[in-house]
Amino acid sequence: MRKILAMIMLALAPLCFSACDDDDDYYYGHGWQGGGAPSGELNQYERDLVGSYVSDDDPSNPFYLVLNSDRSGSYSSVSDGTTKGEDFTWGATSNTLTVVYKSDGYRDEMGYYYADGHLYVDGIPLVVNTGQVPGDSDNPLVGQWEGKINGFYAAMYGLAEDSCATVCEFAANGEGTQLDYNTYKPKTDYAYSPFTWTQADGVIVVTYVDNALPRAVFTDYALSSTRFSGSVLYDKQLFGFAYTATSGFDWSPYITGSGVAAAKTRLSELRRAKSGPVRSGGFAR
Repeated sequence: MRKILAMIMLALAPLCFSACDDDDDYYYGHGWQGGGAPSGELNQYERDLVGSYVSDDDPSNPFYLVLNSDRSGSYSSVSDGTTKGEDFTWGATSNTLTVVYKSDGYRDEMGYYYADGHLYVDGIPLVVNTGQVPGDSDNPLVGQWEGKINGFYAAMYGLAEDSCATVCEFAANGEGTQLDYNTYKPKTDYAYSPFTWTQADGVIVVTYVDNALPRAVFTDYALSSTRFSGSVLYDKQLFGFAYTATSGFDWSPYITGSGVAAAKTRLSELRRAKSGPVRSGGFAR
């Protein structure tokens, strides 16, 4: 009897290995063997993951994840008033989400699971995004702006006015950040200043983290969806400013802190990064 069972097992072995190989291919998507960019038909786990998600653990810093049925995807996050994100292609097994970023081909593998009505990806709790996107606002101030503050760079930093500029972002959650920089050396010669802001009765008040700059008060200004200009009072010094709306500014070179080093993937890096004011080059004097 043992010999018969042994012979049956030997006969079935090639079929078992073949089935296991086919199963592996299926779970990773046809044409994707776990290397390179994910491709091919979605497996059962990937079909379940397709959707748009948003984090619900910290309304002031929402995190968005989109996994499309054509294997395209994206993430974005609002942190310290700055928005950052990337596009990628993706694939999944029963417990691992793999993304390959379009910007540089970097590959991330993150664990995921379902619990308590949430999808947890790399420890980030997500729920289905129903369209009520945290941070959406009709306020034209919310967004990214770039331009100049006349006389400000000489008064605050002792620098020549013609080589300096400013980009800033106002987030709907009342946070924001400002980058004053040398237009010819923006990654080595700059002042990065996170802030909080309020707007009431025609007055915008900006308070900088760690008092990196004096409090700024905007009272005489014109604001539209494309232009923001007028006068701003820093302490007792009044400056004229003129900004135009912009988008897509990459804040990542200026975000520092222990959260970045501790994060194992780009998603968690962005989620954990918290940065204070940074001064570099001529702006550090």
